[in-house]
Amino acid sequence: MRRASFAALLAALTFLIAACASAEDAAWTYAPPPTEVVASGAPSGAPGSPAASAEPSGAPASAAPSGPASPAASPASGGETITVTAANIAFDPTELEVAADTAFTLEFVNNDASIPHDVAIRDQGGTELFKTDVFPGVETRSFDAPALPAGSYTWVCTVHPNMQIAVTAQ
Repeated sequence: MRRASFAALLAALTFLIAACASAEDAAWTYAPPPTEVVASGAPSGAPGSPAASAEPSGAPASAAPSGPASPAASPASGGETITVTAANIAFDPTELEVAADTAFTLEFVNNDASIPHDVAIRDQGGTELFKTDVFPGVETRSFDAPALPAGSYTWVCTVHPNMQIAVTAQ
């Protein structure tokens, strides 16, 4: 009786192992479900609209800044493009210079897959002058940033305050 039960158990176990090792399952990998990203300025509750659908991974997207904007905030017409990258929950570069009194385009590259980041520009007193949208990576977005008077600034991720860039406007 024991031999028959053991043989049946062995046959069932062999069948399960063979089923788990089939060619169909060998190609399967886990991918998290897609998340819906609503672009800044899009009407809420507009699922399926181009502004409310998720961009393909790595595709650039433009979005208007959210949060406080200083009265001096103006479009970056003809200004330079400053690129900041988030990777491994750190900014690159950690120090940079921008032209004083000149609006610019902030190209923000979030290379941290599924991790949300943003960039907030703060003056020496800690007052927030400008803030991008918070969005998960991997994605690149461009923002029209305001002209900054000559001085020192800190750019920080409000989600991960340890992520900072020392910025000098000259």
